[in-house]
Amino acid sequence: MKKIILLLTPLLLLASNNTQDRIKALEDELKTIKTDMKYHQDDLDERMPIIESVEKKSILDKINFSPEVLIRFDKMDYKTSKIEGENTIIQAPHPMQGEQRRDEYSKEFDLAAAVRVRLNMEADLGESIEFHGRMVFMNSSQSHQRLCILSRDVKSAESSSAFDIDRAYIDYTPNKISPYPFTFSFGLLPTTGGTPMQYAQDTSRKSMFPALVFDMNSYGLIGTQKLGESTYIRAILAKAYTMRANFYPYQCNRENIDNANIMGIYADTKFNFLGKSLLSFGVNMLHDLRAHPYLGPDVTSSDSQILGNMLTFGLGLDIDKLAGSDTTLFIHTALSNPHGNTKIDDYQIELVGGVQDPNDPGFTVAEYATGEMLNSNGYSIYLGTKYEATSTISIGAEYNYGSKYWFSATQGAEDMYNKLATRGQVIEAYGIWKFHKNLSTKLGFMQSDEMYTGSGWHFGEPVKKDATQNISYLTFEAKF
Repeated sequence: MKKIILLLTPLLLLASNNTQDRIKALEDELKTIKTDMKYHQDDLDERMPIIESVEKKSILDKINFSPEVLIRFDKMDYKTSKIEGENTIIQAPHPMQGEQRRDEYSKEFDLAAAVRVRLNMEADLGESIEFHGRMVFMNSSQSHQRLCILSRDVKSAESSSAFDIDRAYIDYTPNKISPYPFTFSFGLLPTTGGTPMQYAQDTSRKSMFPALVFDMNSYGLIGTQKLGESTYIRAILAKAYTMRANFYPYQCNRENIDNANIMGIYADTKFNFLGKSLLSFGVNMLHDLRAHPYLGPDVTSSDSQILGNMLTFGLGLDIDKLAGSDTTLFIHTALSNPHGNTKIDDYQIELVGGVQDPNDPGFTVAEYATGEMLNSNGYSIYLGTKYEATSTISIGAEYNYGSKYWFSATQGAEDMYNKLATRGQVIEAYGIWKFHKNLSTKLGFMQSDEMYTGSGWHFGEPVKKDATQNISYLTFEAKF
């Protein structure tokens, strides 16, 4: 046994020496790897900001920016006779204290001015993905008089400005090369500026939805399926919201949307009928609608309730190049169909012992400022024409009428006066001169005859009203 151990001892010593050598080699190799890793990490840390900068620049290089600048001047006068049930008195201290606040007066308004700047963004990001965005700035001269004329005792306010992003959405078309592609859109959606509002604004269609049915700011989802060469069907599931009041120099017939779930189905198709025609149809629902009218800083979302659901059905026909001429003709109609839940909104001033409470921040002593959601269907028609007299000059005329119970989902309307909300009739005539490929000026006149109270409101019982606004306006606009 001892002999065997003695014979193996040299072998064991040799193996031990080899093991030590291998361990030493592994330790040296590990140190080399660590040194290389540190070198590569330092190199990566140094290059990463450059890589990120290049990636950002690559994305920015894909975005096309196109600015728009508009300046507008408005001169308005207003006259109203007796409103049924109205007897709200201007309270002290005020130069007109003791006089009627809401009716039986006329007023000439000072010249008002407003400027709007937009920055449109478009990007093809590849792999069937596109980005669309728009930033907007607005300033209006409300420092001396508000253009809104619901009250005789016009409130003074500081010159108001607003800046925001009103569009930022992604279009994803996974089967772009298909003859029947499907597009999935999500984000701040393009749901304002729908047809046929583009004709008077001398621009392209900004929304895939007809304006008389649905013209609101929203965020959510849209699915678009192409069914034929020029036929599309769209479904929307979104949340409605309203831009800040400073974006709307004229606020009388708009409500501030506090809550509304949007669900809608829309379809349109192009075909030849007396010219290049577009037929559009839509069904829209504002589910759990909650909104408060623009009645001043004392009225906020805390004063409103969810009053129910509002459905709108619409049908429209636009004809370009009518009978081969340079004339455009359109006619649209819509029906509003309310479904209330018996809850009420209340902006009525309380009477204490038959006397108006001077400390009540309500709107009027009349009953039309309180109530459930509208309890009857309303309807509207909207028609107009535009004639291209020359390559640089065009003239147009439009007419719209809203019934006693008409409610329009147009709180995001891009026309200054949201005329499609009017319960009554509006006529507008204008002329446009494009004196440069990117520059134009527009001179127009609009007369609005309100026949019922509550234009743009979704609650209360409208009463007869006889009020007329005459508005002359001039704009200068640059589009690139």
